[in-house]
Amino acid sequence: MECRKTALLMPELVPGPLWGRSAHKMLGSKAVWKKQIRGDALAEADNRCSICKSGQGRMTCHEKWGYDDKQCVATLLGFEIHCSNCDLVAHAGRAFKLGYGEVVISHLCAMNHWDIKHAVTVLKHAMNVWMKRSEEEWGIKVTSSLVERYPELTALPRFVPSPTAY
Repeated sequence: MECRKTALLMPELVPGPLWGRSAHKMLGSKAVWKKQIRGDALAEADNRCSICKSGQGRMTCHEKWGYDDKQCVATLLGFEIHCSNCDLVAHAGRAFKLGYGEVVISHLCAMNHWDIKHAVTVLKHAMNVWMKRSEEEWGIKVTSSLVERYPELTALPRFVPSPTAY
């Protein structure tokens, strides 16, 4: 599945063992999340979605993760701003579960100029990768540049959410 190089938007399904282990869950009500991280991401994106450039509706600060499947390590790479539709695509598994599957497929097609068949193929591939990743135990790292900018993120690899966090 070599779509990522040309696609503007792809589903990014978080492996099950990592659900709830996020900078947002760890820092959500603290000023460092609301004012610094989210504020910086909004400013860098000019208060628009980083993907589709929409300025409409609520903007979400999305965590960008990289996955090393050999080492089973997820690395927090940065943050970007998503409109509600781009965020639904990024979290397609959850979106389908909540009944937003048609929105996911429609927006994925619109953003990448794909037909429905190709979008469904990409989503199935993402689900297969998710299922395989969800069978493993994962460690977490944060890039040094993010830790430099937001020192509070040093605690993220050790953060364990409460059982009701997700």
